[in-house]
Amino acid sequence: MFDVLLHQVASPERIEISIFAILMVVLVGMISGPSGGNANPFLWFILDKICGGLIKKTYNVDRSVESLKFRGSILLIFYLVITGILAALAVLVEMHFPLKGFAAPILLALTLSGGATWSSLIKLHQALSGKSSKSKGSYYQIAVSTRSNLNTTDDHGIIRIGIGFVATNLDKGFVAPLFWFLIGGLPAAYIYTGIVAARWSLSKDGFAKGIGHLALNLESIFGVIPQILTTILIAAAALLTPTAGMTRAVAGLFSKTGTANYAEGGFPLTALAWALGLSLGGPVEDIHGSVLKRDWVGPATSTARLDKGHLRHAIYLSIMAYILVGACLIGGLVLWKAQAASLL
Repeated sequence: MFDVLLHQVASPERIEISIFAILMVVLVGMISGPSGGNANPFLWFILDKICGGLIKKTYNVDRSVESLKFRGSILLIFYLVITGILAALAVLVEMHFPLKGFAAPILLALTLSGGATWSSLIKLHQALSGKSSKSKGSYYQIAVSTRSNLNTTDDHGIIRIGIGFVATNLDKGFVAPLFWFLIGGLPAAYIYTGIVAARWSLSKDGFAKGIGHLALNLESIFGVIPQILTTILIAAAALLTPTAGMTRAVAGLFSKTGTANYAEGGFPLTALAWALGLSLGGPVEDIHGSVLKRDWVGPATSTARLDKGHLRHAIYLSIMAYILVGACLIGGLVLWKAQAASLL
């Protein structure tokens, strides 16, 4: 039994499913845009619809830290139970309604983000460029996806939040679910997605006074290896991005200042800020009015007064990262098939 499971890790079948899922999430996301304004994976959107109202009623800063930790633990369990049910349904659908092999990529795509993220960032870029009006819709998708109140900051701050979203979304909404799918199939991808969705709703980047403590700690256990992979990916994508630098990204990881802790974006945000030579992070108000006093990330000489050109480079880097992942998966598939052919 163990040998069978081990043989399935990063198997050709899972690699093929991953490739098709990436194509789906990129194309469908670009065409349809974010669901309900949320550019994160669709499964996050579903879980937020189910659990979001309960979280809003439960979180009260006047309660003690211990009380909020207990309530956060109950909410995390609720997330995991719902996700477990959805994972079981996904497995049953894959088994009994394979749709000629398309069921598995569609189900995996629900845990990924891609085209919707670019659609939101491009819409923001167009508004800043004057190509579309600066209406509520121009910023709404980034505000919902990052759970930030963009009405309390200027254009520079909005761009910082948008670029920061590139790093965290690439990590939590793309690399990590793919990693866990290749390791453990749809159940692993769904369970991780449930954990990270709970962290997204509860933790407030580590400033939630305890209610998101367990969700953040649990996600950090399952997210540490994917975060390292995402950091390598960002550094590699920087080689293909105008004005970005891979050596700067690597140097930033070893800097004593200008780095982000795990809760605030970790290595990927640090690598992105240093690669582009920008100052990211900084204090922000979330959608419920809490001020999150996040650290500034990036070189000491970098600017925090970002413009649409900086946002354009970040979007370009994100696209290059997806292309690199696709290329790695295709390369892995070719190697698998070449090895299989040599054994015949």
